[in-house]
Amino acid sequence: MMKNCLILISLLFLTALSACSSEKGNCRVVGISDGDTLTCLTRGNKQVKVRLAEIDAPEKKQAFGQKSKKALSDMVYLRDVRLSLKGQDRYQRTLAIIYYQDKNINLEMVKQGMAWAYKQYSHDPIYLQAQENAQAKRIGLWADNNPIEPSQWRRQEKNQYGF
Repeated sequence: MMKNCLILISLLFLTALSACSSEKGNCRVVGISDGDTLTCLTRGNKQVKVRLAEIDAPEKKQAFGQKSKKALSDMVYLRDVRLSLKGQDRYQRTLAIIYYQDKNINLEMVKQGMAWAYKQYSHDPIYLQAQENAQAKRIGLWADNNPIEPSQWRRQEKNQYGF
């Protein structure tokens, strides 16, 4: 039974990746969940949930959460984007760097102060550098006196409500 589940999960993952890989990872953004998660529609009309790699945006109910979502929406909603696939996260979302007109949208979110460089999972120092620049200029969420990293905010929420 467990073996069958693993095979099924693997097939679903490969299907999602191949759907994204078609047309060199091109898809149309049809939904924005928050500042680091969106839904793409591939040329084959398959929906793929995509988590922006390297960054962590404020949660919807967190300070700057709605502004972060709007910033991502303003950049890519209903636009054709290119995905540079990085794998899959623990929630089975496709991890990717999103490009619109050759602009790295993940990096733009950090530059605009709408997301953190995700230190725990980041592999490219350019994101930390962009975050330091945004902090120094007090852009976006860095204008707040006490910005809380989303991972820390999620832990606080979990502990407060016992989830």
